[in-house]
Amino acid sequence: MTIRKSTRVTATIAAAALVAAGGMLTAVPASAAEELPETFLSTSSSWRYSDNNTDPAAGDPDRLVWTKAGYDDSAWKTGTGAFGAKNGAAVPDLGANFPVTTVLNQYIDPTAASKVDVPTFHFRTAFDVTSGQIAELAGLTGSITYDDAVQIFVNGTKVAGFVDDRVTAVDDSQKNLTYAGNGGGDPVSSTFVVPSAVLQPGSNTISVALYQDRATSSDAYLDLKSLVPLPVDAGAASISDLVLGVGSDESQRIVTWYSSADTTQQLQFAPASEMAGGAFPASPTVVAATGGVTTSGEYNRTATITGLAENTAYVYRVGAEGAWSAVNSFRTQSFSGDFDFLFFGDPQIGSSGNVASDSAGWADTLQVATSTYPDAELLFSAGDQVESANSEAQYEAFLSPSELREIPFVATNGNHDVGSKAYEQHFVTPNTDRTAGPASGSGSGGDYWFIHKGVLFMDINSNSRDYTSHIAWMQQVVAEQGANVQWKVLAFHHSIYSPGPHATDSDVIDRRNVLPTVISDLGIDVVLQGHDHSYARSYLIKNGEKADPAEEAGADSVVAGPGGVLYVTSNSASGSKYYSLQNSSAFWWLSVQNQEQVRNYTAVEVSDNSIAIKTLRSQASGSMPVNSVVDEVTLSREVVPDEDTQELQVIVPESAPGEFVWSVDGTNGLVDLGTAEENGDHYAATGSINPIRVTDTRSAGPVWSISAQVGDFTTGTETFSGKYLGWTPSVTEAGGGALAGDAVVSGFESGDGLSAPSTLGHAESGHARGSAKLGADLDLKIPVDVTDGTYRATLTLTALS
Repeated sequence: MTIRKSTRVTATIAAAALVAAGGMLTAVPASAAEELPETFLSTSSSWRYSDNNTDPAAGDPDRLVWTKAGYDDSAWKTGTGAFGAKNGAAVPDLGANFPVTTVLNQYIDPTAASKVDVPTFHFRTAFDVTSGQIAELAGLTGSITYDDAVQIFVNGTKVAGFVDDRVTAVDDSQKNLTYAGNGGGDPVSSTFVVPSAVLQPGSNTISVALYQDRATSSDAYLDLKSLVPLPVDAGAASISDLVLGVGSDESQRIVTWYSSADTTQQLQFAPASEMAGGAFPASPTVVAATGGVTTSGEYNRTATITGLAENTAYVYRVGAEGAWSAVNSFRTQSFSGDFDFLFFGDPQIGSSGNVASDSAGWADTLQVATSTYPDAELLFSAGDQVESANSEAQYEAFLSPSELREIPFVATNGNHDVGSKAYEQHFVTPNTDRTAGPASGSGSGGDYWFIHKGVLFMDINSNSRDYTSHIAWMQQVVAEQGANVQWKVLAFHHSIYSPGPHATDSDVIDRRNVLPTVISDLGIDVVLQGHDHSYARSYLIKNGEKADPAEEAGADSVVAGPGGVLYVTSNSASGSKYYSLQNSSAFWWLSVQNQEQVRNYTAVEVSDNSIAIKTLRSQASGSMPVNSVVDEVTLSREVVPDEDTQELQVIVPESAPGEFVWSVDGTNGLVDLGTAEENGDHYAATGSINPIRVTDTRSAGPVWSISAQVGDFTTGTETFSGKYLGWTPSVTEAGGGALAGDAVVSGFESGDGLSAPSTLGHAESGHARGSAKLGADLDLKIPVDVTDGTYRATLTLTALS
C-alpha cells in the first residue's frame, strides 16, 4: 500500500483598514426660519467659462486659485447651460436628450488639418446664501450631466469628482489641463452633495473642471441642472436600491441599500411564520447597519444576516423607526444536495440609449427565468450591470425587479461598472480582498469567494490585469477551501473564449495568454464570462489548448479529465446590446456559438456527479418560443484513480435478448476499496460492488443465478491472489423472488475466497415476476508481506438462466 503525505502551505495576507474621519456640524437656529429656494442654480444659470487651452492657475502656486472668490475671470467667455461640442460642429448634435445652448470651442487649433481636443474646460459662477438659510441647511444636493469627467469645487473645496482618477493620478501642476475620463459614450448624470460647512453667508463660488477623455474625443458636454437645498429637518431617510446579496455560505445573506440621509439604521429579520395579521414580527433579530457617503451624495448601508435555518421562509426590512423599507421576503432551501442557479449576461442598463426599455427587458428575463426555475438559489451576473458606472438612474432601473430582493444576487465587476465606487457601494460581497485585482482611486475592485452547497465560487475583477495578485489570491483560496467542495466555479467579466469582436482585443488576448494554465492547474471546472454580448460554449480546454482533439462540436455531454475546463460566455439578458459573431476559423475554442439578437439566460443544475448547463431564450426568436433551448451540455468528471487507492473493475457482458435482463446499476465501473489499513498480520480494506439490477418477467419463472469470480490483483510485475477477497451478498431491493448468495470469507482466513466462482444472487423455479437489486459488501484481507502499490483486479459476473 502507499501512504500519501500532504504538505499544507498557508499564506498570511495583511488586511488594510480604511478609517473614515467624520466631524460633527452644529447650527445656531435663526430667530425666524427663512424661506429656501427650490434650487440655487439651474441649467439656465449664467457661467463664466474658459475653452482656450489655458491653465487658469498658470504662474500661481495654488492650482485651485481659480475655484475661489476674488479670482479675475473677466476675460473669460459668458454663457448659459447646457454647454457642449460635437466634432467641431456649429450646432452640436449629441442627441435629443442632450441639447446644447452654448457651444464650446472643441479644438486647440480649429484650422489645423489634424485637430486636437482642448483637454479641459473651466467654469465658474456664484450663488447667494444667507446666514439664516445656512442654519436651516444640512447641505445642497446637486445634479450634473457631463462628458467625459468632472471635478466640482465650492469656495475652493472639492465637493465631488466623477471618473476623475486620471486627474488625481497626475502631478498638481498638470491637474488643471489634462485628459481624463473613460469615453463611455453618451453623457452621464450624477448627483453630489455640498456640505453646509462649505457654505458661507453671502456669495458662494462654484467651479467645474470638465475633462475630455483623449485628444480625439468626439464630444464634450456639461449641464449643472440643479443645486437643491437639503433642510436639516428634511424628515426621515428614504430607502432605495435595496438588494439581497449572497453571503459566505448558505446560512448568510448580505443586504445593501441606499439612504437619502446619514442616519443610524438597522436590518430586522424573522421567520415568515411569525408574521401575524400582516404585521412585521414583534421580536425580530436586529442587525446594526454600517456604511457611508456614496459617490452620488447619498449614503449606503449594509448588514449581514447570519444563522439562517434550512428550508425556512424569512421576512426582513431595513431602515429605522418611522422610516422602514417595505417588508421583503426570501427562503432558504436545504444546505446540501443538488441545486440550481441562474446566470445572466451583461444587462448593461442604458446601453441602448433607452433606460426604460433596457430595464423592461431585464425585468422580463428575470421573471421568465425564476418562473421556470422557481427553486433557483442564486442569481449570478456576468457583469456590466449598467452602461455608465456612476449613473444612479441606471442602477435604480437595474435594481427595480423584486427578484433581486428575494433571491441572493451574485455581482461581477464589468468594464462598465469599474469606473466608479458605485459598484462596490451597491454590492457588498463576502470574503472580499481588495488588494487582489485592486481598484483605482475612484473605481471599484477586489476579488471575492463564497461556498454554496459544495461549490466554491470565485469571482475576480478582470478589469485589473494585475495577474500576480489574482493568481496568488486564487491559489490561496483553493488551497484553503478546495478540499471542502465538490466543484469549483470561476467567474470574471472579460470572456477569453468568446465568438464576438472582443475576442481579438489586445487586452483579451493578454488574459487568454496568461490565465488558462492557472485555471487548469487549480482544478476549476467551469468559468462563467460575459462582455461580448453573444453566446458561446467552449470545448473542454486544458492549459489553453483543446483538451481532447476528438471532442465533437456541440456535444450534449462532456467528460473532463484533470485540468479540463468548460468556459461559458453569456448573451445579453436585457437586450440592450448585441455583438455579431465573427465566424473566425481562428476561434478554435468554439464548440457552440449563437447570436439571434434575442435575450438569453442560463440555468445551471448542480449535482454531486455533474453540472448541467442549459441556455434558453427569454424572448421568442422566430419560430423559437420563450424558454426554447439555445444550447445544453452536461459536464462530468473522468474517474481518475488516486495512487493510494485499490480499485476493482467490473466487466459486464451485454444483456441477452429476451425477458431476463440484468445490468450494473450506475455508470461508474470502478469500485473503490479505499486505502488498506494495517491490522496486525494483514492489511484490510472494505467496499461495496456497484448494485446489479435483475429483471425477470418470464411467465414460467425459471431458475436463474448470477455468480462472480475475481482474478489476481496486479500492479506492474507485482501480484497477489484474488482469493484474499471475500464478500457478503444481499438483496438491497426485493422483488421477483430474488435471494442473496452465501457469504464468502477472505482466503486469508480460509478457503479460496472469490477466486472460486461464488453466487451473488439467484431465484428458484416458479418465482414471481419482477425486479430486484443485488449488492455485496467486499472484505479484502492482504498479507503484510505484499509489496506496496496500487493494485487492480477484474471481477467477472456471469448470469445463468
